Amino acid sequence: MNQYFYQTIAQLRNKEEIILYDKLLNFENEDEIILAQFLEDEYEIECQNYPYIAPDFDKNAALWAAKITYTACQILLYRLHREEELPNLLPTFSGEITVSTMLSADLCLRFLPQILQEAKAIDSQDALIPILEEILNLWHFSGIGEEFSGDNNTLGIVFENKCLEQLYIDRIVNRKDTQRAKHPLLEPKINDLLGLYSEIFWNGFNK
Repeated sequence: MNQYFYQTIAQLRNKEEIILYDKLLNFENEDEIILAQFLEDEYEIECQNYPYIAPDFDKNAALWAAKITYTACQILLYRLHREEELPNLLPTFSGEITVSTMLSADLCLRFLPQILQEAKAIDSQDALIPILEEILNLWHFSGIGEEFSGDNNTLGIVFENKCLEQLYIDRIVNRKDTQRAKHPLLEPKINDLLGLYSEIFWNGFNK
């Protein structure tokens, strides 16, 4: 077995670059098992540097996100699929969005904004674009830095867990996501983090 799925995601995680080994959108069971263990190991490594207590790893969310990321790259590169096929190729997650699923999915979904920007650069009318935007709007921790149209209920999950809350605030600051930073639920948290040093860590934030 060639393990193309595992190899592609491992390359993305380890070197932040995509190598597609073939025009394949099917996923072998053994390949998924190997990748699931790899992603769990990656999650445990990341958790060592997480603030507070990290939520448990969710294998289903991590694998779903890996498939979404892998498939989006295939669609973007090879252009073999019709517009009406895309929703079936990029299905929504069948489970609930929780703190565990949000952070587990982020192992791969954090790379989706780059794919989205590539799609926009190639063709601003690409049918792939709104699908990726919707995914990043629902899985909004991974979408920090992109336009966000969620409401207070969508953001509520952030404040259910101290670990996710701190990671969320840190990523907003690192990516200088002004739109999210000015959200009424998030702005006080950003101000608390930056304190008197806001102009050092985020020049122009208070203007």
